[in-house]
Amino acid sequence: MTAVSANRMSQVIVTKAFTHLSPDADKRTVISALAEALARSKKIQAAQVPEIVEEAMRRESVGSTGIGHGIAIPHCRTALAPDLMCSYGQCGQGLDFDSLDGEPVHSVFLLLTPPDRKEDHLQLMKSFAGQIRKEHFCEFLHQVKTSQALVDLLNEFEAK
Repeated sequence: MTAVSANRMSQVIVTKAFTHLSPDADKRTVISALAEALARSKKIQAAQVPEIVEEAMRRESVGSTGIGHGIAIPHCRTALAPDLMCSYGQCGQGLDFDSLDGEPVHSVFLLLTPPDRKEDHLQLMKSFAGQIRKEHFCEFLHQVKTSQALVDLLNEFEAK
């Protein structure tokens, strides 16, 4: 099995792991829902969900991954991830994720990276940060309602 290229979010997003999030969910609940979505999509084993949640929460304790612009990217490097993968959760009303800008979060990406893919992880985060800075990207991202709309949006902005 070849490793997934890591320079584009559209290449690591697991479309079957698209999740609608409750506005009253806390960080742990959000991360759990996104990890469970990866398990339902057969990308990780259901028994691995609690450990992945703990690893992502340990990362959160270092500093919030609510990066601003209504986006959070909780993440961890874990041996439980066979390849780079990302689930996506959307909350139209917004939820509290202790975001750096103090604003509600509408879009949450849970990114799992194998320990030996640190450089790929950094490239992906840098590339995605570039997308976030593009005019209208965040506005459009917060409006997606389906996995196909998410992939279409990512592909459109990554092509620019």
